[in-house]
Amino acid sequence: MNISQVMKGIALAGASALLSVCQAADGNEAAASLHHNGLVVTTWNVEHLAYPATDGCTPRTDAEMEKLKAYASSLESDIVALQEVASLKAAAQLFPESDWQLFISEREDSPAYICRKSGRESTQQKVAFAVRKGIKVNDVNTFSPLGLDMVGLRHGLELDVDSELGTISLLNVHMKSGCFVDNYSREEKEACEIFAKQAPILDSWVEAKEKQDSTYVVLGDFNHRLSAPYNRLTMELMKNSDNTVSSLVNTSADMIGCHPYYPAPIDHILVGGFKGDLSKSSTAILFDDMDPKAMLSDHCAVSFELTIPQHPLSTAVKWQVESKEYGYLTRSIYQGATNTINRKPLPNTPWVVMMDIDETVLNNVAYQVGIEQAGQTYHPDTWAAWVKSEKATLVPGVKGFIETVLNKGGKLALVTNRDRTLDHHTWRNLQALGLPVSPENTCLMGRTAEDKSKIDHSMIVNDKDLRRQQIEAGTASCYASANKRHSNFSAHKIVMQVGDNIEDFAKVTQEDADAEALLSSSDGSLVLLPNAMYGSW
Repeated sequence: MNISQVMKGIALAGASALLSVCQAADGNEAAASLHHNGLVVTTWNVEHLAYPATDGCTPRTDAEMEKLKAYASSLESDIVALQEVASLKAAAQLFPESDWQLFISEREDSPAYICRKSGRESTQQKVAFAVRKGIKVNDVNTFSPLGLDMVGLRHGLELDVDSELGTISLLNVHMKSGCFVDNYSREEKEACEIFAKQAPILDSWVEAKEKQDSTYVVLGDFNHRLSAPYNRLTMELMKNSDNTVSSLVNTSADMIGCHPYYPAPIDHILVGGFKGDLSKSSTAILFDDMDPKAMLSDHCAVSFELTIPQHPLSTAVKWQVESKEYGYLTRSIYQGATNTINRKPLPNTPWVVMMDIDETVLNNVAYQVGIEQAGQTYHPDTWAAWVKSEKATLVPGVKGFIETVLNKGGKLALVTNRDRTLDHHTWRNLQALGLPVSPENTCLMGRTAEDKSKIDHSMIVNDKDLRRQQIEAGTASCYASANKRHSNFSAHKIVMQVGDNIEDFAKVTQEDADAEALLSSSDGSLVLLPNAMYGSW
């Protein structure tokens, strides 16, 4: 197993649970991005995309549509903000609904006009979003204030999504065209007067997001060159009214526009409230043929990848992920434990092997990789989310050992310090990995508050001793199924204790453990696996 394989496993488990503890509801994972450590957002003015494609100001042949489809596919984006789209059917020609969730502005249709270049009758110009299926969309709203109650003026479109990076708000805009000066407030032309009314509306939306301290993206066709720091709209957006430092970054500020005639871009992606890396620039995705007469649209798509910087792994976690020694040690330890079970005299009365779960039966290194690369440490919420994902793997060698114990007529007592309320997820995880556990042969016991409160430093020394006594006395509360429990596990003799922490052994604490004395008295009945990632030390 290498790092990339582990991270792929985390993504499949829902890395958002590790990064932001916001697992998607209704069983849908928030992590459906093509890019498991990030999210690619794109803006693209498709230039009068109509349905049928032969309609409108820019009619397209079947061959041209095939090229547009290939281009759309090549974007490898997760969320695409579209401008100049006539309808959902028009958008679906490039972003099929089998793969994409499509949303469009609910602005009322405006009267058609005669197109300037072609002399044809126009179709609608609306903004739309294409969101890759699997990404959870929480909310969609038409942002009508940008329309200024003027016929034909484009509305915005708001979208809230859950991603591996947490919840992100996006606003797709197509601002008034015709005002390309840096200070629109000093121009008397109608286009600038309209733009001057839209600007504070956009700024208010940004200000609201700044106060929420949430991640947000404003992207689209601004019909305005925002790259210059002295541009009035740039200055307004980058300055908070309460004089706090704005988090907004124009990721396209250093980008060169793709159109040969217009090197200063008007398509922009602005990102705010984001804790990740914003040092890279947006990228214009060129067409195969960039001759102005052959371009598939008069705008190229512009993309930016939101990524969380990955912190380096600790030596302990890296060792468990990458070293050959870890797998060799666990397999050899379980091989030795299997040999001990096969050769030692076993009781004629019911007997049991008591085992810890984490890093003893289940390998949770993917959780450790996730929190470390996110710059986090253990937290009960992220741990509970990981357990609920049921994506832990098996410690190498454990399956054969468990099968031997059960085949020899023994049973298992799985005594874990996972909270007892999580037993249902632990049980499902164990069964999903092919372990032959059942309520008849296995007693699973998560920890309760009583396991700590009953410690008396005499008969009960550590937080597993109470449960050990219950197994031996036949009073254990074992997981049954569907979050139910049973007390049908009769009194059993514990013939072996297996764990990754010295406190997995009876009446032993980290502070008072005598390793030599334990070794000399165990006769192979005390089995300890390696775990340098965490412990009671």
